[in-house]
Amino acid sequence: MVDLELSGLPVLTPTQRVQRLSILLWGTSGCGKTTLAATAPGRKLWINFDPDGTETLLGRDDILVIDFSTEKNDVVAKFREENPIRIEKFIAEQNIDTVVFDSLTSYGEKALHYGVKMAQGTTKGRSATLEDPGFSGYGNKNTWTRLAVKNLLQSTGKLNKHCIFIAHEDKPTTNEQGTVLFISIMLGSALNEQIPVSLSEIWHMSDTGKKRMIAIRPCRMRKPMKTRMFKTTGEPEFAWHYNAETWEGDTIEKWYNEWIARGSKIDLPK
Repeated sequence: MVDLELSGLPVLTPTQRVQRLSILLWGTSGCGKTTLAATAPGRKLWINFDPDGTETLLGRDDILVIDFSTEKNDVVAKFREENPIRIEKFIAEQNIDTVVFDSLTSYGEKALHYGVKMAQGTTKGRSATLEDPGFSGYGNKNTWTRLAVKNLLQSTGKLNKHCIFIAHEDKPTTNEQGTVLFISIMLGSALNEQIPVSLSEIWHMSDTGKKRMIAIRPCRMRKPMKTRMFKTTGEPEFAWHYNAETWEGDTIEKWYNEWIARGSKIDLPK
């Protein structure tokens, strides 16, 4: 096929364009989100905000960790600018294939604390507190969280690297009678709708006590979920078969390679 350009950029067919993964993986604490994210393709850079969040990664030699969990709350400012923490240079030099951000929920907590502090220095937000952050406090937190996602997606996308964000599950949303309406991501009402738009895969994880489940479409009152990798004409979720001690079984890398080789959506794992 003849090479095409428009405005200095290559024009490609969907088949020619190499697809990278951009995933938001969310669920309850301890359900296996970290273990699943660690099965992503290649060498991984783990941007950690969760206290003790990398304990399940011990023994792996394909992961580099940068730990922000014990840093002061103003560390969130490092992700407000393009090419945050000068990540593009590090990705290229260290041959990183996947960047994992763990977790957006913990980052959001730091952003809220710092957002309230910054709001208190303004006329509109000087009455902001952690108990009542107000428009200014919440506004800062939401803006900085959106920017962190946007800038990391932009930097990893520029280098055609995979990017995975991890988040926790929120408490149920109920009506006035206490009936559960749905359960969503622990990010904040606006962010729950805004952030998934930018990502290709939104997966929910759960642990029934007997097996771990991955949902790729809304089910069991959980939302949002979506996928471009898996077929969506059948069941909304599947059991994940993986031994975390031997690191054997189904992996994100395996599914990704099958998807790329096939050139179209793949069946849910059996």
